[in-house]
Amino acid sequence: MGPDKIKINWAGSQCVNHSLALVNREICKRLIAEDKFDIKIIPYEEDPHFVIDKEIKSIKEKYAVPDSQADITVRHQWPPDFNRPNSNQWILMQPWEFGSIPRKWYIPMKYWIDEVWVYSAYNKECYVQSGIPENKIKVIPLGVDENTFHYNVEPIVLNTNKSFKFLFVGGTLLRKGIDMLLQAYVDEFTQKDDVCLVIKDVGTSSFYQGRNLGEIIRRLQADEKNPEILYINQELSSKEMAGLYKACNCLASPYRGEGFGLPIIEAMACGTPAIVPCLGPSKDFCHEDTAFLIPSKQEKWMDKKIDGMETVDFPWWLKIDKNELQRKMRFTYENQETVKQKGQKASQEIVSTFTWSRSVQLVSERLQELGAAKQPTRLSVQEIITEEVKKGIELYQKNELDQALDTFLCVLDTYPASIDARSYVAGIFFQRKEMERALEQFSIMSNMMEKQLEAFQASIWNYIGICHASLEEYEKAIHAFRKGLKGNPVNRLMVINCYQDMIRQLDKKELLIESYYNLGMQYFEMGNDFRAKEMYEKALEMDANRQDVQQSLQKVREKILRAKETYTSRRSVAKVKNIEELYHRVAYTFEGEEGGTHQPQEYWLSYFLPGDRVLDIGCGNKRLMEMLNHIGVETDGHGSVNGLSMKGQKVEDFPVGKEAMYDGIFLGGVVEYLAPDDLLNLLVQCITSLKNNGKLIIVAPNIIHPSVFKNFWLGLTHGRPYPKQLMESILETLGLMIKESTYQNDNAYDYYVVAQKNAYEIVWQSPIYNASGYAEEQKSFLDALKPFPLKVKIEPTEPQPKPELTKSEMKNYLESLQHNKLEQPLIHYQAAPAYLFTYPHAPISIGRTMFETDSLPPGWVEKMNELTEIWVPSEFNRETFATAGVEKERIFILPGTLDAKLYNPDQIQPYPLANTYSFKFLSVFDWNKRKGWDVLVRAYFKEFSAKEDVCLILKISKMLESNANIGRDILEQARLMGLRSIPPIQIVESYFTEEDMIRLYAAVDAFVLPSRGEGWGRPYMEAMAMALPTIGTRWGGQTAFMNDTNSYLIDVEGIVPIERSIPYFGRLDGHRWAEPSEEHLRLLMRSVYENAEQAKQIGKKAREEVFNKFSKQKVAERMYRRIDELVQRFYG
Repeated sequence: MGPDKIKINWAGSQCVNHSLALVNREICKRLIAEDKFDIKIIPYEEDPHFVIDKEIKSIKEKYAVPDSQADITVRHQWPPDFNRPNSNQWILMQPWEFGSIPRKWYIPMKYWIDEVWVYSAYNKECYVQSGIPENKIKVIPLGVDENTFHYNVEPIVLNTNKSFKFLFVGGTLLRKGIDMLLQAYVDEFTQKDDVCLVIKDVGTSSFYQGRNLGEIIRRLQADEKNPEILYINQELSSKEMAGLYKACNCLASPYRGEGFGLPIIEAMACGTPAIVPCLGPSKDFCHEDTAFLIPSKQEKWMDKKIDGMETVDFPWWLKIDKNELQRKMRFTYENQETVKQKGQKASQEIVSTFTWSRSVQLVSERLQELGAAKQPTRLSVQEIITEEVKKGIELYQKNELDQALDTFLCVLDTYPASIDARSYVAGIFFQRKEMERALEQFSIMSNMMEKQLEAFQASIWNYIGICHASLEEYEKAIHAFRKGLKGNPVNRLMVINCYQDMIRQLDKKELLIESYYNLGMQYFEMGNDFRAKEMYEKALEMDANRQDVQQSLQKVREKILRAKETYTSRRSVAKVKNIEELYHRVAYTFEGEEGGTHQPQEYWLSYFLPGDRVLDIGCGNKRLMEMLNHIGVETDGHGSVNGLSMKGQKVEDFPVGKEAMYDGIFLGGVVEYLAPDDLLNLLVQCITSLKNNGKLIIVAPNIIHPSVFKNFWLGLTHGRPYPKQLMESILETLGLMIKESTYQNDNAYDYYVVAQKNAYEIVWQSPIYNASGYAEEQKSFLDALKPFPLKVKIEPTEPQPKPELTKSEMKNYLESLQHNKLEQPLIHYQAAPAYLFTYPHAPISIGRTMFETDSLPPGWVEKMNELTEIWVPSEFNRETFATAGVEKERIFILPGTLDAKLYNPDQIQPYPLANTYSFKFLSVFDWNKRKGWDVLVRAYFKEFSAKEDVCLILKISKMLESNANIGRDILEQARLMGLRSIPPIQIVESYFTEEDMIRLYAAVDAFVLPSRGEGWGRPYMEAMAMALPTIGTRWGGQTAFMNDTNSYLIDVEGIVPIERSIPYFGRLDGHRWAEPSEEHLRLLMRSVYENAEQAKQIGKKAREEVFNKFSKQKVAERMYRRIDELVQRFYG
């Protein structure tokens, strides 16, 4: 034995009478004889009565202990062993008959085992479909011993006088199709036919013991009406088996599932052709010239389970038509010469191709290749879990829940401690409302999550509670919810819903009290103090002696009182005995600042209102004061003289004697000139001079910027750099609230801080950075609210933000609001379609929403009635919401708004359009039938011809119908109308910034949109703001600002039910919207086109009326007044 031989451990059964042992013996004895490998045999099971011949003796001489070291281990046994062998490489030779593999095999086969050997291409395909990489699977076909199984073998004598004999060899199992064969045989033949069915049963004392149909076969034998059946269940040698095959005329093997079908090739080698399905492993060696093929197809099982083993997917096997089997059997019986001819061809092909020598040659070649290869790299356990969980998440995100679930379950079968995989399994069961199965998974997680974050643990306990509640196990639900109270769980809103359902169903007083109490605690944790108070009070109404509830009620009352004191009393300036004391109170570190303010003075106009009084300290050329005066703001201001003095007065002493005089004080480019004690003195005086809701704005150099740092000390009068964080700390120490704080412009040379004496804290959740109407409206609101004492923290909600659509100046402002930190949020504001609303996270809750039909979708009313108020844009929605069930006293009208400075047609450069038509209609909308694009296109095509100097421009988004083919849809309309030519139409689908959209409005002559329903109709307002003659439907939210004197209103043919075929809206039972008149739209478009000058005058009037009624200032004032009224109502 050479030292360079590859060491092979071959593990599996040897001295046993079944097919796997036969395969092992035939391969191993030939490998031993080849003497190319240092081969050891690791036996799996032994039959003490097994006959030991010379060849078997050579195998037993190679027996070794299971943990013997080797280069390569090959395992071929049942059941498969997935324990890691003591070898560099690991091969699993594993047949499988049921399509989808067991889940427990998936991870080991895919990641642990280096190669999987199968008998047939069909078996390989089963593994590939189960997720095993194709490149890991090699087909090693089985064979025959051509010295034993050949055409000239001597037949054995059978105990029958019938001349034509069918043969079945194999375990008499349903998988083998024996039931189908027996039924076909007794249905097709009678006792009078010269035919016999010989059944050689195998595995009756091993694999198939207790599962075969031996008793049924015997009963059929005993029935004299049936054709003859010969049943053999004793063990036969290979030579006897060959004689049996030769003694019969045709093998019948109508299997449902096989890994290979060794008896088929053995019979064919002996010249006995086979009746087999056209699918399955026999396709590798059977065809029309050598076999009789039965039509078949794959059939999935109802359950993902085989013999107690869960499978990756639904198992499948073959479905065979019994009548076709009968016809094949009758044909072979009546055409025996054809049977002989096929048998001869079958024998020639098998003994020349499918032999054990050929199988061993393939095995030997592959072992040598693997032995010469580098040791494969394997993923770690965590890498395997991560890869599979990632795959499952991708399937989950595609809503392929079944496949995702299978993937996660495969992970858990091998790695049951995977929290990630189990979370998704539990989540999918929960999503499907399979609560018992979900509860089982969540409960397992509760025992293995001690190292997880508190929020995660709380969420799991809440899910356990929800599952218990859905199963009406209310005490267990309450117990679990108590454990999930803390930690800010992600599913608190679901818990609140669950408690509300429980309260409606419970009749047991003790559980009702506990539910009210626990629901109150949930509200309290969310910051919804008034709802918490309400729940505690309801619990005490039922049991006034509950001390724990009394204590919780007292706690929430104290919190409400603190908020009242904070928001309704004047914020006082920090009391100090002298400036030195204040100086030492401020904690700061030196960071350095920049020199020179670069922010355009115009930017600060939006922070003040007409009638405000503003002090500008260090006013320089007084440009800011002049601009403020121009918008109606009264100003005082003094420029610096000799660096630090103003008209002989020290700058820090200037505000003395002006207590509570100013709405705002502006310090631009001042603080860097002051020493710390001078600055602190100035700030104290400034705060004293501010009114109760006054603001202080400081602009200073950003010393962090390299060029600013480099140049700062070149200014000889510079006294001290004050970093932004230090300035914030100083102002907060002085008792101010930081409303905004950010770096200015793209170059970030300066920073600014806006500090407020008093301000209501607001959590603001809405789309901000996308192209939706909600996002544009919220940006307008936030910009308009700058002058008011509100500290806003925005939390953008769009899943795919596009910040590039927002101008840099606005983006800087919004980012500063995103970074705000709130101490005690008083108001939770949300803007979105109401189905996206969450439960309130603050004592006062506001929902901004709208809807386009005459009613509301399911679930909207319940969500809105949980909030303090619902803000709708128009009377149209006030009526539709109230009719649908929203409590009318909760509904407040807040119209939309636009910025007159942005939407100014006299100062806008038109967008460069490709077409040169003299008259251009524009329509802006999301592509869906609600917007009436079909009405618009038909009206345009009918009213205008290709020869007219007119064009319709469609600025389209595709949020509702993302896969729409707009050009195809429009051409289809033309085809249905029978048009050969159409007037010019231009489609614009690219994303536009707000600035681009305004330029687009400026580039056209009129706006048209025959919408079937709008909550507000922002594009109408934008067009009117740009003085465009605007054509819109006479129904919906837009009628709040559109009328017959400032626009062109399309008559409606009726308020009609929504067609079922329309995406989303068609699913809303009973909802209606307007059907715009196509004929009237034609008239209006023609009128605007032919009377362009008159239309322009109407457009000018539209702009004037829009900004008279819906200016940013007026809408923002209405918004702030309502917020203040709500605060006073609850805290006044």
